[in-house]
Amino acid sequence: MEKVKNNIGEDNTLRQIRIFLVLLGVFFIINLQSQDTTLLNLDALYSKIKANHPLTIQAALQNTMADAELMKAKGRFDPTLGGSLNQKNFENKEYFSLLNTELKIPTWPGIDIKTGYELNRGVFLGPENSTPNNGLIFGGVSLNLGQGLFIDERRAGVSSAEIMQRFASARQRDLMNELLFNATLVYWDWFRAYNVLEVYKTSLRNAKERFNAVRFNVSSGDRPHIDTVEAKIQIQIIQIGLNQAQLDFTNASTILSGFFWDADNKNIGLDILHKPALTENELRRNSIIFDVTSPGDFVNDHPYLEQVRQKTRHLNVDRNLKKDRLKPLVSLQYNPITEAIGSNFLTNYNINNYKWGVEFKMPLLLRKERGDLKLAELKIQENELLLNNKSQELLNKYQAYVNEWQATNEQIGIFEETVRLYEQMFTAERRLFEIGESSLFLVNTREQAYINAKIKLTEFIAKNRISYYSIYYFAGKLGDN
Repeated sequence: MEKVKNNIGEDNTLRQIRIFLVLLGVFFIINLQSQDTTLLNLDALYSKIKANHPLTIQAALQNTMADAELMKAKGRFDPTLGGSLNQKNFENKEYFSLLNTELKIPTWPGIDIKTGYELNRGVFLGPENSTPNNGLIFGGVSLNLGQGLFIDERRAGVSSAEIMQRFASARQRDLMNELLFNATLVYWDWFRAYNVLEVYKTSLRNAKERFNAVRFNVSSGDRPHIDTVEAKIQIQIIQIGLNQAQLDFTNASTILSGFFWDADNKNIGLDILHKPALTENELRRNSIIFDVTSPGDFVNDHPYLEQVRQKTRHLNVDRNLKKDRLKPLVSLQYNPITEAIGSNFLTNYNINNYKWGVEFKMPLLLRKERGDLKLAELKIQENELLLNNKSQELLNKYQAYVNEWQATNEQIGIFEETVRLYEQMFTAERRLFEIGESSLFLVNTREQAYINAKIKLTEFIAKNRISYYSIYYFAGKLGDN
């Protein structure tokens, strides 16, 4: 795929300058109309969302929960201290008393270090439980020589938890990318609705002034009475458009208010005096500051795909654990023992005093283990297919919005000139009407075309801004700003 490039050639540079001038004109118009209101630009909206929005807080919790999971997994390597006491007394006889205490220290290589104290007595004490009168102190290790030698559930749990930390970080970025994009769509729809409303408000004022002038001319006998009817119809047509525009702006404001929260996690809504604003920063955002040329770029950068990749690593850990289950279970224990006499009991240690044991177990057919391994491998394959497909899907959408952004840049440049031409035609027709060389029908027709053109230009600007931010969204970079 050919690399996406921006600002190519002189024609593209001129087009960017024209777009800048168009947006600059809209910037001044909006600010002049909003001197008595509170201006809200997209950067300010982003700041409010990042500060207090519930989904922002939820996104931040991802890393906290991942840290807790890692602590939990590492807890399986914590030393444990335990003990047990079992006694039986009957008819004034102590049948047996079994006391055992133990300190167990797990280690990462899979070797468990143990030490403890054992004291058993009683009339009917079994010979295997007999201890000296002072009891026995023992130490030693337990080790798996087959299954569990290189990986076990404890080590796999820690490795998975570390992977999930990176997954959580990508998840947080992905949630913010999604949240800010949703806010962006709502903001530019609100921007469009506000400017359409302003177009209709201005047009209604002009239509009413024209109606009053026509009515005066009719009363003076300079115009036929039918002109007042036509002027009134034009007012009603514009009024209907104004009512719909007011409804659209009210609904857009209501939806936008859902992004405003305070520090107490309460929705504070959008002040009715808030109006959209095009800032100088927004006007400068007319070029893409990064390039994406292949699905591999998305794998490295996109937070959603980073989650998929980390999930693959997690599945690989699970596969290694399942593969280890194909080995036989061979558990070896060795415990040197010595009688607990005096403070320096090691002086009584004899190398010939020990307790040891070995345990062996292995399923003959291994059907469960082989089935688990096969499922683990299939899950990895499924995840890799998802990664490849999603990478290409995001790349295609990214490229589509780059194309749309470039096309709307050109459309705005053309249509801004179209709006000026419509305005000239409307102004000229109105002057002809004032000197009696045109009809009110033609004036209304020119005005309606001018209104539609201004609305269309507003829609092009909103579409251009949405496509610009969509590029960052599908590249996974919107939440990084």
